Amino acid sequence: MASVFQDLHDDEVAKIRLLGEQVTVKANEPVFREGDEADFLYFVHTGSVSLFIEKFNTRIEIQRAGSGDWFGEMALYSGGRRTASAATVEDTAFLRVGKEAFRGLLASDPAIEVKIRELVDRRNEKLVLDEKMVSIGGAQGRDMHIGIKGDPSLRESAMERARYESVVDRFLPELVTCFEDLLLNRTVHRILVGFNNGEIRLSTLLDPFAEEFHPAMRLLDGSYVERHFPKIDYASKTAMIRRRYRDIGDDAFFAGLPTHLQHGFSHYFEKWQPVPAEEVAKTIKQLPLLRSIPNFYIRSVTIGILKDAIHMQFNCDGTHIVSAAGYARFLRENL
Repeated sequence: MASVFQDLHDDEVAKIRLLGEQVTVKANEPVFREGDEADFLYFVHTGSVSLFIEKFNTRIEIQRAGSGDWFGEMALYSGGRRTASAATVEDTAFLRVGKEAFRGLLASDPAIEVKIRELVDRRNEKLVLDEKMVSIGGAQGRDMHIGIKGDPSLRESAMERARYESVVDRFLPELVTCFEDLLLNRTVHRILVGFNNGEIRLSTLLDPFAEEFHPAMRLLDGSYVERHFPKIDYASKTAMIRRRYRDIGDDAFFAGLPTHLQHGFSHYFEKWQPVPAEEVAKTIKQLPLLRSIPNFYIRSVTIGILKDAIHMQFNCDGTHIVSAAGYARFLRENL
């Protein structure tokens, strides 16, 4: 990961090091935790440190810092909280530079401050896209699977309860055909299927910022569908979405955003691609399989064309967010 010091000369980094104090931390001890206020940056003298994030229930190492490396400077410069955790891998000796001393140096040496600020803007641009993997870009063809555990008390008892046959279960083959038609041939771009309560939530091109609520039974009525969801072919539909993204990028508000947000979202708007129509169709046709998985009692599923991210929630209050590839693997492993 890029460091905010990477464009500094050796003598400029040496100025920062001169502000430090020596500290030693034993192996397998935390240095700081995600969410802590940033009070120091660290230069590693000997030993090593693991920097990691926890995405729901998964620990992901993002960097291993060893002798000669530094870390913790990003949050210190930005004045925010830690966006990752750090823990020693072995006994480790640091030079630790405090926040006030670091900011005092930047105030007295504008050349260093300008270099760091430019790198921070570039790094923030990348972080915006990485951190919004699901909410902006989806998995972009990768085999993504994020699991979020629910309430343990519900998880222990969910499978002991008798399964309820809802109106969605009774008419699922016909509804599958309807959902495919809505996403591929009509104005709908996202569907949430409530398996237990028969509630279908839809987002459409005509009112993209809101959800509509429809009883499952009404969607089996062809005249009802025609009244609410006019036809539009898939290519025209995705072209309309691209125009809406272009409108956002052309708005005066967008021009006033911080540089990293302008660049990050502009890149996304330009590169956006819909979920391929064949993947949408395949995913929808497999919906009946979800309801029959022995060890999962599904409550709802959300499918859309804007991003490759399928959201499944279960009666144990747990959630799985998967890509199309992850969805196929989930079904293979559990059926």
